[in-house]
Amino acid sequence: MWFFMWWWIIPLMFFLMARGGRRRYYRDRRWAGDHGQIADLQRTVKGQQDYIEQLETRLSRVEEGLEFAERLLAERAGAAGH
Repeated sequence: MWFFMWWWIIPLMFFLMARGGRRRYYRDRRWAGDHGQIADLQRTVKGQQDYIEQLETRLSRVEEGLEFAERLLAERAGAAGH
């Protein structure tokens, strides 16, 4: 009984193999001509990375200032308490 039901598997396999290859073909063709768009995206990412680095630098300076202020206030509070 199972022997007569397997005839559809071979055409299905051919169909799926051909379909997968065409998707890969169109995906490669679509990105092959968009070098300008890729360069724009890379510039955008680089700009964002630079901006993030600037923000991290500013944040570290603010943290250092906060720690200094906390130490200064703790010294003054300790000196006033004695």
